[in-house]
Amino acid sequence: MKISRLLYVIGFGLATTSLSNAQEITLRASGTYVAGHSASIYMETFKAELARLTKGAVRVDLFPGSQLGGNIEQVDQVRTGQIPIIWGAPNFFSSLLPELDAATLPFAVSNGRQALCLIDGELGRYLNQKMEGKGLVVLGWGVNGLRHVTNNVRPIKTVADMKGLKIRVPASETFLATFRALGSNPTPVDIKELYSALQQGVVDGQENPYGNMVALKMYEVQKHLSNTAEFFDWAFYLMHKPTYDALKPEYQKAIRSAMDTAIVGQRAAAEKDNLAGLAELTKRGMQYYEIPKAELVKFREAARPVYAEMRKRLGDKVMDLAVKGIEGCQ
Repeated sequence: MKISRLLYVIGFGLATTSLSNAQEITLRASGTYVAGHSASIYMETFKAELARLTKGAVRVDLFPGSQLGGNIEQVDQVRTGQIPIIWGAPNFFSSLLPELDAATLPFAVSNGRQALCLIDGELGRYLNQKMEGKGLVVLGWGVNGLRHVTNNVRPIKTVADMKGLKIRVPASETFLATFRALGSNPTPVDIKELYSALQQGVVDGQENPYGNMVALKMYEVQKHLSNTAEFFDWAFYLMHKPTYDALKPEYQKAIRSAMDTAIVGQRAAAEKDNLAGLAELTKRGMQYYEIPKAELVKFREAARPVYAEMRKRLGDKVMDLAVKGIEGCQ
């Protein structure tokens, strides 16, 4: 490897062991999910599998739980190559690629099977291609799961109960538009600040998959929980494209293979965590109210105008793919 190429690689976050053995490298990987979340646990699988496939030539140092910065910082860090690999929610990147919001439309799916059908199809392939145009390689789509609302004011039994509640949401136009349509007051708060924001009453509530709520100890700062299921969310695994492109083809292949293995395990684990999560939250003292299907239809109807709004913002191409996928995956 020429010295100029070596300096380029180091500058984008790859540490080499020596000039004589320059392909022994270490990649830093940063995640917003806490260490106990399945998205972070299976990064350990990725790390071990990559080391095995490359016989130790490519190593990964993991930094879960926003150790290296919050959502905005991590987006900037992976875009510039300061951190070659990150894992987090796709909505963090919607300011970079608004079309990503098409992967998380309100009330688009009601279970994991439908969601995986959608993201593993044309829509997912299109979004992956668009991200490469932004200098980022999508290594995989892990599962976060259906998101549900909690709050400290009152039980959510009808759409009317959402009115006026100050709900923490990610900084995503789709989330903001949806909760406005439901009558609440959506408030973006970084995930690393969510617990304290709820504890101090800065916001009334939040929404997350059950497994996330357990990992984030929401039962300590929230009282009421309902099965609103407004979004199906993802765990996004990304790599800085110039760093990826600088690797030998066999290392690129190993990264893909290792992540494929991790994604299979993560998806299964996330489903299990969410199934067990509701029981754990109620065991820990949260009060659960199951919204009847007929009432959930009213939630979907209230959010329907968001689709027209998103079409204006995201464009016909991606929305057509999303709607086609949603209809075909029912």
